[in-house]
Parts: sequence; C-alpha cells; structure tokens
Amino acid sequence: MKTFNALSISLGLMLAFFVFPTHAQTTHTASMGNQYVNEVFFSLTQGEVKNSARNTWDLAFFTNAFSAGVMINDGAGVALYTYPYAANDGWETFDTTGMGTWKRLYNNCADYEDGAFNRNALGHPDYGWGIYNMTSHSVTGDSLYLIKPLDGVYRKFQIVKKISTENKYIIRYAFLDGSNDKTDTLNINQHTDKLTMAFSFTGGIVDREPAKDSWDLLFTRYHTMVQSTYYPVNGVLTNKSNVVAQVHPVAIDFTDWVDLEYLPQADVIGHDWKTINMTTFQWDITDSLAYFIKTQNESIYKVVFEAFSGSGTGTSTFSVQALVTASAGNLNAGVVSIYPNPATEVIKIELREMPVNASAAIYDLSGRMVKQQQLSSSLLHEISLDYLVAGTYILRLTDNNRSASYKILVH
Repeated sequence: MKTFNALSISLGLMLAFFVFPTHAQTTHTASMGNQYVNEVFFSLTQGEVKNSARNTWDLAFFTNAFSAGVMINDGAGVALYTYPYAANDGWETFDTTGMGTWKRLYNNCADYEDGAFNRNALGHPDYGWGIYNMTSHSVTGDSLYLIKPLDGVYRKFQIVKKISTENKYIIRYAFLDGSNDKTDTLNINQHTDKLTMAFSFTGGIVDREPAKDSWDLLFTRYHTMVQSTYYPVNGVLTNKSNVVAQVHPVAIDFTDWVDLEYLPQADVIGHDWKTINMTTFQWDITDSLAYFIKTQNESIYKVVFEAFSGSGTGTSTFSVQALVTASAGNLNAGVVSIYPNPATEVIKIELREMPVNASAAIYDLSGRMVKQQQLSSSLLHEISLDYLVAGTYILRLTDNNRSASYKILVH
C-alpha cells in the first residue's frame, strides 16, 4: 500500500443510479506512431484525449499528497539501479564499481503508485526510497540510486524528502564525477488535476498527461514480466479509478456484465490480447476475448480488440460498446427494500417516501427494456414478472430527476 491514508475500494455489483442507453458499437483506433514513439490517452466516451511524445520525461510523481509513488519511464529506456554500498550518507563516495551486478528496478505495471522507486519497500512506514514520519507525515529519503535518463548520461540520484503537507518533493542529482550537483523542489500542487506529474532531467516539468478524470485507457510501452524476465511490451493500462473484468472465451454478443469479477489492477488489459505470428510475422488478436470496464463515474463499457499494426504505425483497432451510463440523481435513500429476490411471479418495492412522477422499468442484460410500469402515490408497489424468462435483470426506478438500479433474479 503506497498511500498513507488509503481508502478501501468496494467492488460490489449492487449498482446504483444508472441509465441504460442504446447499445451502439463504435470502432476506434489509437496510434502510438512508428516504433511506438507516442503514448495515447483515450476516453471511452470522447475518443482520443491526448497523444504525447514518449521521450520527453524521465520520472513521474503520483500527485496524491499522501502518496510516495514515483515511477520511471522504463518503456522509453530509463534505467534505475539500487546503490548497494551505502544509504543516503554515501553521496560523496558514490562508486560505480560492479554496477553490472546491481539490482535494476522496474515499475509495477499493475499499480501506478508502486513505481520503480517503491520496489524495495518493506511495508509501512518504509516506502522503498524513504521512511514515513507519523508526526510530520513527510517521507524522508534513505536510499541512493544510479539512474540512466533518456539523455543516456548516468547520474547519482536521491529523493531527499516528500513534504506531504505541502505536496512537494525535494530531489538531488549529479553526474557521477560529482559535477552538475543540483537540488530541485518540485511543487506537485500545481498538477493535482493529473494522475502523475512528469519530470525530465534536461527539461524540468513536462506536460505529459491530460486531466485524470478525462481518460480511461493509456496505450503505452512499459516493462513487464514475460517468461520470468522483464521485457518491454506495448499494451493498454487502465486509469487508476477504473476496474476491469476480462472474459474469455466468450460469444461475440456477450453483454452479461453484472456478475463478472472486476479487478483494480492497471494491467488487466495489458499486452497479451495480441501475439506475434512467427509464420506471417503479423500480429494475431486473441479470439473470443472481451473486456468490461467500470469507469470512475460508474458506467460500464465493453471493449473488444480487432487488430494491431505493429511497429510501423503502432495502431490498435478496437470496438467500444456502452452498456450502462451513469445518471446524476440518486434515489437509493428513498427505497426501503425490494423483495423477494430471487422472485418468481412478482417483485415488490417498498418506499420510504411518497413517489412523484415515478416509474419502474426492468431491463435484460443487453439493455433492452422488457417491462415498464408507472408507480402510483403509494409506499408499496408490486410488479408482475409474467412472461419474463428465468435469468438476471436490472430493475430501474425513477422519480423526477433521480434514479436507482438493482440487480434482480427471476426464477
């Protein structure tokens, strides 16, 4: 756990306040360019949000004030090594003898906050590069590193401190001969609308990301374990606020998203939805594979990959189907209970407050409305389940501008 005051994430599927749209399926492309030189931030509702050059940044600091997560641009070739001979007191005597045997550190592609600088963490209060102070809430660096940034010039490096209450990092770096010794204070507060703040040793702060609530998928290059070895791959990472379910094998028209297992890892989609065909040397897409993404605003989308061009254009082709989109109002507070569930003949709705212009509708899992009924001015209502085949449905209640949705089972 990288966040000092982390909130638990509920992945329960008793869903609230949804609107079921028409299920139009649209085809999109995301192009990383020749030799994958770019990163693409993509919104499931707006399409491509930002296309950023990959070779502009070396480090990325997670912007949450009470986070110690620091990543490197390992997908572009930034290399980070643990200095084995001393802690932060070894700055003046930094020695690269035997560096070929030093431990190389990579980001955890499943978790943005578990960056390369955090991989030596021993657990709270040790966050890898430093130790958390319960009184000041700051993290004080206790480690030295050897880093090779994108300019190819090795440097010794230290995160001196994270002043959490001010959301500032103090970093120190110098060439290996001790020259160009610099100490920078990075003000993260100016970038908290983004997931991370990027930094370049040659250019300073880099405008890499769009706003963190504006994108859902990141098409990028990163390192991950392939056959027990870290290897650079091209894949798709998910916004930290989203969860993803992978289903395989599955029929092309499968949309039963309700009871799937949604996971918070950033690399659920990852890179292995495609494989290189060693006969044709083209990329094959895994057949009968679908991803269901529950976004930060509680919407549900189905994503299916259709093609990958390879290094020529770095283009991924995929379809997006909106299954559920969130509405603004919340009617849950006015609902006492819905019973029986499972049900056979009728479903009863008990309300806490008198409904106004209220209605109930039942949808199957494809989003098709199969029954609708206006609700009278009463606290107790009954809906017949005649003609509904056994299965899972969504009951949606609306009252003026509010709504709430519940999973029901019909036997």
